[in-house]
Amino acid sequence: MLVGMSGGVDSSVAVALLLEQGHEVVGATLRLGIAEIHGRPCCGEDGVAEARRVAGLLGVQHTVVDVAEAFEREVVTPFVEEYATGRTPNPCVVCNERVKFAALLARADALGCDFVATGHYARVVTTPAGSRLVARAADRGKDQSYFLYRLSDDALARTLFPLGGMRKPEVRARAGALGLPVAERAESQEVCFADDHVALVAARRPDAVRPGPIETRAGERVGSHAGIARYTVGQRKGLGIGGPGGPWRVIALDAARNVVVVGSPESLLARRFVLRDAVWRASDATARCSAVLRYRARPLPCEARSEGGAVMVTLDEPHEATAPGQSVVLYEDDAVLGGGVLERWEP
Repeated sequence: MLVGMSGGVDSSVAVALLLEQGHEVVGATLRLGIAEIHGRPCCGEDGVAEARRVAGLLGVQHTVVDVAEAFEREVVTPFVEEYATGRTPNPCVVCNERVKFAALLARADALGCDFVATGHYARVVTTPAGSRLVARAADRGKDQSYFLYRLSDDALARTLFPLGGMRKPEVRARAGALGLPVAERAESQEVCFADDHVALVAARRPDAVRPGPIETRAGERVGSHAGIARYTVGQRKGLGIGGPGGPWRVIALDAARNVVVVGSPESLLARRFVLRDAVWRASDATARCSAVLRYRARPLPCEARSEGGAVMVTLDEPHEATAPGQSVVLYEDDAVLGGGVLERWEP
């Protein structure tokens, strides 16, 4: 069993639980290059040292996997490009599929390990047809199934989530009882490689922080913006505009013209969503399910249809749209039926 170890409390307890269950465990820490390339404390040598220390205390072998090149190619560069084109990306989703689990499964193969495990709060369930789906964890406040919706059936067939049935206080209590030094370690940040995404985008795509006009949908100029990378669809604060027609919300980002488009809150109400780069796990092309438009958002009843590599989602009732570039994840009860990246939305 190869277990991804970040040096935090969740992955450390996952190792301990698997050992208690009788598994032979090897710990693996991914070196993402964040500390070295981006100057951030996250996921650097301190994390490697903590993971190695915990592995030693638990008596398991530890290995380090360098994925810095893949992380830069698959996560950081697309992150910058998405912001530069007026979209709001979700890098954790891409990282899990294309970097973390890809690297763990490859190293597991190299070491002769049949399975991989991580400290994610999620579960794997099996359908009556025998396929595997990601499902919500017992701790709904920590559930990470949203970020794992892209994992394939083949990957899930070899993946364990030991914390799926636990709650965070239980995990910390178990770490304390085991005497693990990471029992009270702080939570990791969602975007691990950038405190300020604007600074990162500005360094690589200065055109994305050029000032420009703020316009209404009708083309009336109502203000000025400080670069489209600073804004996201749905934003209401920091626009610096007032007057007739407000309150204003960002309803679109036109990167080609370097324009931030604003409108009323009602302008954001939508029923239909088109998802690109989609995955579909349902047995039929159409399914009744619930759509989660952003992480930790309330599930919304809908009908979803898979069509030519895209997924079309129609909500039962209009709801405020999320930003293009964000992931929309579809659930049947607790199981993930699919999802994709929001391309556009319609009333």
